[in-house]
Amino acid sequence: MSIKVKNLTYTYSKNTPFEKIALNNINLEIKSGELWLFVGHTGSGKSTLINTFNGLLIPQQGEVYIDEESTKSKEIKIKDIRRKVGIIFQYPETQFFLPTIKEEILYAPKNFNVNIDKKEISFYMQLLSLPYEYLERSPFNLSGGEMRKVAIISVLSYKPEYIIFDEPTVGLDYSTRESVFNTIKQLNKMGKTIILSTHWISEFLELKPNVLMLKDSKEAFIGSFDEFITLDYNILEDSGIILDEKLDLYRKTIIHKKENIKNKILNI
Repeated sequence: MSIKVKNLTYTYSKNTPFEKIALNNINLEIKSGELWLFVGHTGSGKSTLINTFNGLLIPQQGEVYIDEESTKSKEIKIKDIRRKVGIIFQYPETQFFLPTIKEEILYAPKNFNVNIDKKEISFYMQLLSLPYEYLERSPFNLSGGEMRKVAIISVLSYKPEYIIFDEPTVGLDYSTRESVFNTIKQLNKMGKTIILSTHWISEFLELKPNVLMLKDSKEAFIGSFDEFITLDYNILEDSGIILDEKLDLYRKTIIHKKENIKNKILNI
């Protein structure tokens, strides 16, 4: 069970004066149960890469495999891919169109022929800190943060195997942002595969996620969190990564440990 990306290249407005390479020869494997952070400047290719994972974009060159099935294959149904790969987009609440929260949550499971019972709905409502009685309310009468939470539940409701968050906390206040981050952490601890495009790196320090850093549509780094955080400051800043005090302290701690180990080896 994994998402595999092989030699993926994608170009917008190909063969026109507005041609722009969004992804350039990307190679990556995301295994079941892992947590990944996709980081880099706006426009570096993060959202384009995410959109190839559930067939919103089909690779022009290279392949994307979802559980060994290529999204380019004419033998698969894109709907089956989208059932496996759920994406919470930036401002997902703008896609609401049904009169009640309950109907919004149940729409995707019905579309994908997935059964969900009251107990599961109650669990997701509790997970996102929303009262169960909200189900009969209109989603359009909620606060911005509450609407975002409902949008997340509407994706969780059809039980995708891979859950992607594309800048999920854009426009949210501090309290709601923390609630969303805590939900993501809990989902990963439950064994869910999580892919997160974000600028908020320090929130996930305790989970030590894998990191993909993109720059100018190319892989600037792929590896462990500790390897990522100890990259040269200039490399990080050149890709739009600014370490806060918490991350910088952790970085210095890791580097100090490595130096101590190196010195011990030299003294043997």
